[in-house]
Amino acid sequence: MAGQLVLSYPFSVDYNNNRLSTVNSDTDTYKAQQITSFLRTEKGERPLFKNFGIIDPVFNQFDSAEFIDAFIDFYPSNRIEITGIQITDNAGAATNVAVEFN
Repeated sequence: MAGQLVLSYPFSVDYNNNRLSTVNSDTDTYKAQQITSFLRTEKGERPLFKNFGIIDPVFNQFDSAEFIDAFIDFYPSNRIEITGIQITDNAGAATNVAVEFN
């Protein structure tokens, strides 16, 4: 199945071509955008997809296992496979989450 052009995330305009920015759904760029969207969405924020996203880690510790379980519900492993997560923390608080994928 060949990929298709979808709107890029974050939403932007390609002013050079006078159109909305798009990305091919078979590329690593698309996969990275989907992971970013999932991480930046608070669970319950999207009424149609109440389980999309993560619990805001500002006052809670980031839970890698919870992220992976929730992510797999929306993105089958044959499309985006999470291969690793690196968490950088400072004084017990996550300051950066890097997700490795295929």
